[in-house]
Amino acid sequence: MHFTELNFKNWIIDELNELKITRLTEIQEKTIPLVLRNNSLIISSQTGSGKTYCYLLPILNKLDFSLNKTQAIIVLPTKELARQVNSKINDFKKVNNQIKNINLIENKPININNLPHIVVGTPVKTKEFVDKYKIKDLTYFVLDEADMLFDLGFTNVIDEIFKRIDTQSLIKIACSATLHESLSNKLRKYLKNTKVVLNSKSIWVNPNITHNIVYSSNFDDHQGTLLKLVNIINPFFGIIFCNTKNEVNDLYKLLKAQNIDVAKLHKDLSINERKKIFKDVSNLKYKYLIATDLASRGLDIKAADVVISYSMPVDDTWYIHRTGRSGRNNTKGTSYVIYNPKNDNQINRLIKKSVKWNFLFIDKQNKLVNKNLKLRIKSKPKFDSVTNAEIQKIIRVNSKKVKPGYKKKIKQQINKIKQKKKHEYIEKQVKQRLLNNSIRRTKYNKK
Repeated sequence: MHFTELNFKNWIIDELNELKITRLTEIQEKTIPLVLRNNSLIISSQTGSGKTYCYLLPILNKLDFSLNKTQAIIVLPTKELARQVNSKINDFKKVNNQIKNINLIENKPININNLPHIVVGTPVKTKEFVDKYKIKDLTYFVLDEADMLFDLGFTNVIDEIFKRIDTQSLIKIACSATLHESLSNKLRKYLKNTKVVLNSKSIWVNPNITHNIVYSSNFDDHQGTLLKLVNIINPFFGIIFCNTKNEVNDLYKLLKAQNIDVAKLHKDLSINERKKIFKDVSNLKYKYLIATDLASRGLDIKAADVVISYSMPVDDTWYIHRTGRSGRNNTKGTSYVIYNPKNDNQINRLIKKSVKWNFLFIDKQNKLVNKNLKLRIKSKPKFDSVTNAEIQKIIRVNSKKVKPGYKKKIKQQINKIKQKKKHEYIEKQVKQRLLNNSIRRTKYNKK
C-alpha cells in the first residue's frame, strides 16, 4: 500500500516523498488505518519495521494548529530515543512550520500561552511537565519501547502520569518489539479495551538477519578473535556491542591502535558528546561504533548492516534488540557473536527459541569457514514433586504475612531448598560417574 492511498494531508505526503518513503511497511499497513480511526493500540513488531510512524503520522495528521494546547505526549525510556523521535517530528516541520514540538530533555523554556502541540520526553521529565502545566485534555498518549519503560522501573511514574491525563476519549498507544505476557498484563492496566496488533508470531525470528557464532582456535582470546573478524569482514557500517563501559573503552583503544575509524558510546559520555557521535555516525564518519546496550534499543542507525556482540547480554531479548540495529526497513543484516564457552547455555536457549546459528571458524589463512561447534550444555537439576510442594507451601504461608521484607524472606527460604537439592543432584551425578568409571575399569581388566 502507498501512503497516497491514505487520507493524509498533502504536506505529510510531500515530506514522506522527500524522505523517499512511499510504501507502508507491514505493521504500518495494519495499524495506521486503525489509529486514523481513533483506535487505541498495543503494537508489537520486530525492530526496524517502522513502528514510530505507526503513531507519529496519524498524530501529525490530526493536529489542530488553532489550539493553544498540548495534543500528544510521547514517552520514551532514554534520552537518545527521545532525541530520535523528536528529530523525526522536525523532519515534517520543514514543510509545515506551524508544528510546535519540544523534547523535554533539552530543558528549553515553555510559555504557558504557547504550549507545544507534541511533547516528547522521558518518564520523569514528562511527569514534571504534566504536573507543572496541569495537562489533562490530551488526544494521544504514547508509550514507546514499552517493555524497556517497565524493565527500567518507571511503573510508578507512569502510574502518576496516567492519573492526571487518562480520559475516556484519550487515544492510547504502546509499542514494543518484544511483547510478552508480563508486559501485556502491565499494559492492560493502562490500555483497557485496546486492540493488540502483532506483526510476527515470534520475536525471535527475523528473516532479514543472519546469526553467526565466530570462534578461533583460542577460545580465551576474545580480543584476538574480534580483531581477526574485523579484518576479514568489510561492512558498510558496523556496531560492536559490549556489556560494560570498560569493555567499550578497551576495544576502542584496541581498534584505534589498528587505525580503524571507530567511535565509542556509553552512559558516562556527556549529552553533547553523545549528540556529536550520533551526528558523525549519521554522516558515515566511522566504520564502527563500539557501544553498550545504550544503543541497542530503538535507535535507528540506517547505515548499519553488521552487528557484533563482543559479549552476550544477560537477557535474551536484548540480543534480539542488538541484532535489530541491522536489517532495518527490509534490508539485510548480519549478526556475529564472539564465542565464549560461558555462553553455551544461552546459545542453546536461543536455538530452542528458533534462532538459527551458523558456526564460523577463523582458520590459519584468516578465512571464515563453516565448522560445527559442540556446545557444552550444563543440565539443571529437576526438582521432584515433593520439593515443588515444599516451595509452594513456603510461598503460601509467608505471603499471608505482609511485613517489610517478606518477599526477600520467601526468596531466601526457596533458594535454601533449591541449593540443598542442587548439592544432592551434583553428589548423585559424581557418584554415578565414579560408578561408571569403576565398571569400565572392571571390564577392561577382564579383557
